[in-house]
Amino acid sequence: MKLNLLPKIVDTTGRAKRAFFGGALVLIASIAGAFYMTTTASGRLAKAKEADQAAQPAYDQAVATANEADAMMGKAAVRQLVVNTSLAKSMMGASRTYPDLYDFVKPYIPGFFRITNLGATPIDGTSCTVNMTGTVKNAQQYAELMLALLRIPGATAVTRSGFQAEDKVVPALTLVDQKGTPRFESRAPIPDDALERLAYFQNETSPTGFLNAGNFGNMEEATVKGARPGESVIAVSVTIPRNIQTPNPRATIQSLAGTGGAGGAARPASAVTPPPAAAGKNGAGSTPAGNE
Repeated sequence: MKLNLLPKIVDTTGRAKRAFFGGALVLIASIAGAFYMTTTASGRLAKAKEADQAAQPAYDQAVATANEADAMMGKAAVRQLVVNTSLAKSMMGASRTYPDLYDFVKPYIPGFFRITNLGATPIDGTSCTVNMTGTVKNAQQYAELMLALLRIPGATAVTRSGFQAEDKVVPALTLVDQKGTPRFESRAPIPDDALERLAYFQNETSPTGFLNAGNFGNMEEATVKGARPGESVIAVSVTIPRNIQTPNPRATIQSLAGTGGAGGAARPASAVTPPPAAAGKNGAGSTPAGNE
């Protein structure tokens, strides 16, 4: 058995001394930290005031220049010159809008999709729709075309239409065809009876000779080649986040004429609308693609 012969007051006094010195150290550290933060904040405030005073002349000069520009823009001749210059720059810059869009999209068009027409239509200031017309051979290419076009960066939707399948199928059994002989969907059932089958194939007339299908017999380069036998012409639309709106010269010029060239509610030269419908043979913003 261990006996504690020291009185309890001895242990309590030691603890009180350690707590006192610890509190003193914490107090000193707090005072030092507060002094450091106060000094740092004062230095930063002084530097900020110096920077503000140094920038004040430039600010005053900018305000004076802006006021002078506003006064000059109030003059009809100056305003008309500025608007016309801005309109000309916007029109020249917009001349590459559609070619750049086509160059951006073409690398993602698969080789099995033979393009016959490529165009684009703006939706708003942030997106547009790319419209394509071309040919595919079978349902597999029709399905893979959507996946291929979804590789276009930012593409949000792909829609297709116009595919007509002409593959052989195993039909349902009928009174005439009890074996389910494979045939094209557009043709009648093939009879099981030998004589009826002979008459069936005798009546199946297929065109012979040169057919000139899809204008492939036309040697003119400007002629768009359509679908060959076994192909389908389909239309595809792809929505991508790209601004292709172009300046509207007529609205800009009319806004100046309506106000006598003076300032006011005139429409700025940067106002944009979809391109006019008379741009090329294939409509606004469209171009015939080369026959691949």
